[in-house]
Amino acid sequence: MTHSRPTVVVRPVQSQQQLKEFKSVTAAYLEWLGEDLSFQQIEAELASLPGSYAAEKRGAMLLAYASAADGTPAISSGGEGLECVGAVALRPLAGHTSTVPPQGSVAGHPLADVCEMKRLFVMPGHHGLGAGAALVRALLPAAAALGYRVMVLDTLQRLEGANRLYRRLGFQPCERYNDCPLPGVLYFACQLDDSSGDDSALGGAREQNGSGGGAPS
Repeated sequence: MTHSRPTVVVRPVQSQQQLKEFKSVTAAYLEWLGEDLSFQQIEAELASLPGSYAAEKRGAMLLAYASAADGTPAISSGGEGLECVGAVALRPLAGHTSTVPPQGSVAGHPLADVCEMKRLFVMPGHHGLGAGAALVRALLPAAAALGYRVMVLDTLQRLEGANRLYRRLGFQPCERYNDCPLPGVLYFACQLDDSSGDDSALGGAREQNGSGGGAPS
């Protein structure tokens, strides 16, 4: 019997159940990362979701769902036989950096035009499906649709798979834009052009393929 490759679908967070799924993925990410992110007030962030990721604050939250490899419906709240396997979010960088003044710039753009990718993670056991790449590829046009010109992120040097993914999808090293105390922090930026302005990532499903990733941001 031939097993088909699982389908990956990216959807915006729109319901309380999806907020719970995002929180669950983030909790798994924190355990997997093995770093103390208390300096980011992570507990308060999870308790107040969507918080700075809310649409009215120029944020976005996306979830990746995948079908079972053999087509068997997964036991999941995602419905339609889909299982939540990953998440990512974005928020404005303004108000979330103490190292860049309000009138300053990052990666060549005013702070008001810069967003930050946060909480990218693909659940263990679901790497290799393309969920990480699908989430990032959907987040980039979502950011452009919100009026941003550049997306930044911080990551750790030891997360080699995630860093390869970022470079492959157009991210380049940039200047430090926060005071993250973790060792081996890397900073990346991706320019958002007009062709990234498709807002389908905010309004509906999107299917992509690629590789998974994770980051400390």
